[in-house]
Amino acid sequence: MKPTKIEYTKNATSFEQQIDILKHRGVIITDEKKAKEYLSDIGYYHLGFYFHPFEISYPELESKRKHNLRQDTRIEDVVALYYFDFDLRNIINRYVSRIEISIRTTMIYRLSNKYHSDSTWFVNPNIVSWDFISKFPSQAYLSIKKKGPIKRHHKKYIGVYAPAWKSIEYMTLGNLEILYDSLLLDSDKRMISLHYGEPAIGTFKSYLTTIREVRNICAHGSFLFGMKLTKGIRSGMACRTFPNKSQQSFHKSQQSFQGALYVIDYLLKTVSKNRAQDMWNDIFVITKRLYSKAPKTQTIIEKLTGIILPENFPENESFANTFRD
Repeated sequence: MKPTKIEYTKNATSFEQQIDILKHRGVIITDEKKAKEYLSDIGYYHLGFYFHPFEISYPELESKRKHNLRQDTRIEDVVALYYFDFDLRNIINRYVSRIEISIRTTMIYRLSNKYHSDSTWFVNPNIVSWDFISKFPSQAYLSIKKKGPIKRHHKKYIGVYAPAWKSIEYMTLGNLEILYDSLLLDSDKRMISLHYGEPAIGTFKSYLTTIREVRNICAHGSFLFGMKLTKGIRSGMACRTFPNKSQQSFHKSQQSFQGALYVIDYLLKTVSKNRAQDMWNDIFVITKRLYSKAPKTQTIIEKLTGIILPENFPENESFANTFRD
């Protein structure tokens, strides 16, 4: 049974009113002028996502929520958490882009060479589902054909589509995910997943979904380390096992940022172990900076992300030692 909806009655508030609301909820604000700058720069609603981890009832954000904050919560702690997430999005986005390029290149190379007699195999009904083929012109190629190299191709050559190595180059990560899922033969899907050491095609598909959702959050400036994936990550090479739902908290589930970080780390290591090390070095730098400004955030970061800041991080530090179970 669907819950009964009620009328929305809240109105817009001024910076002064917003500061009063925060104080009423227990936020420590010693410099109202600076607090107004924060609200003017970041926005009351957007900054609110970074208050969530400081709430006593977190991660419950529905019926049980009361906005009661932990004792001694300073607005500076919340703002520091916001800037940490900002830096984290930039770091993760950079390395997810590396993974995306690798996946695109692998699909182009492996499948184009397997079906070398058909340069547009991605619209061949013997290789790809008709549902994908029928939607491809409007949902993907409409924007692809506007790219300069594709325009030049069509001016010179006959044919409805440019070859796979040109067309797929301009597909979005979402397009690649759908194309992978639309391959008719499991052997084709497994050929791609095995390139990344994952034998289960359903599990690899969950990795693609995870990477896409993380990439979208990074691109749109949303709350990253407190994210919840729309679909769960399947246990596999990246995430060997997950606790049963009855034994786990939201943050350690298959839908958490911590789970997504496992996937990113695993895939990035299959592309380049050096780049994976670079990513962790970058993450540790911003984590250390956060703790120097807001020491109380350490518990939040460790709980929500599993990131443990080592005193000295050796070059060959393993992923298992980076995370706390």
